[in-house]
Amino acid sequence: MISKIRIFLLLAFFCASKSYAVLKVMASTENLKTVVKEIGGAHVEVESYCKGNQDPHYLEAKPSFMIKTHQADLVIAMGLELEVAWLPKVLSGGRNLKVMKGKKGYLEVGPLLDVLEVHTGHITRADGDVHPDGNPHVDLDPIRIGQIGKHVAARLALLDSKNKGVYEANAQKLMERMEAKTKVWAKRIAATGTKKIVTYHKTLTYFIDRFGLQSAAILEPLPGVPPTAAHILDVIKVAKQAGVKLTLVENIYDDSVAKRVAKELPGMRVVKVPISVGGRQDILKLDDVFEALVVAFEGDSK
Repeated sequence: MISKIRIFLLLAFFCASKSYAVLKVMASTENLKTVVKEIGGAHVEVESYCKGNQDPHYLEAKPSFMIKTHQADLVIAMGLELEVAWLPKVLSGGRNLKVMKGKKGYLEVGPLLDVLEVHTGHITRADGDVHPDGNPHVDLDPIRIGQIGKHVAARLALLDSKNKGVYEANAQKLMERMEAKTKVWAKRIAATGTKKIVTYHKTLTYFIDRFGLQSAAILEPLPGVPPTAAHILDVIKVAKQAGVKLTLVENIYDDSVAKRVAKELPGMRVVKVPISVGGRQDILKLDDVFEALVVAFEGDSK
């Protein structure tokens, strides 16, 4: 009996020591979670607040989120006010001083990158759900994903210096893979001949910019504002004049309005695309997200 108790205690101590050695990370989105897992490997345990089929703008600040935040060593967010409606409540409820803003256990990656659509004028609620410091959907550009990996590696190394080499090597591999694949994806998109598209929200701004595309129209009249009858007519007019043949609807939005518009535009295709890992059953890694977007374009050439 004594020997069994000793074995049990030794196993418990070993498990506790192993658990303590692993950094517990909470990421705001599945895409960030995937980056952290790729960079951290066996040295991290990472979960995401927002799943791939949920809108990261509007998430319920659940008590379960607060419990996980209380136990976390690091919280990683996109920033640029993407999570402003719920993450501050989660951080406050988590009562974990080491992951509060300004501490090394909290990281916002968006502001560390080259940001698009930064607003300089006066903004009111009449302008819709505008992000004054720039478009927060930086994770829809494969090159910026590689850059995010570098920042994640640096923060993990700050918290766990003994594995700094592992984090840096994994971040370099991610960057090199994204750079190589971006060249291939760019050639495939160019081969379709598609230059202009319509989207539902400004989620794909960075993807559009990276691959030299143009956004002819947005189905939302203002960011976060549902399409109105008058705006739908404007979109139809603009898309017709521009000769747009492809509408991409992000998986977190309803595509019924896009299909209604397509009925008025012969040859217009509507494709619902995943914008996050887990946004569709077969989207298991970041490469899959970009591959699905490229395939949506290739439908034009088939």
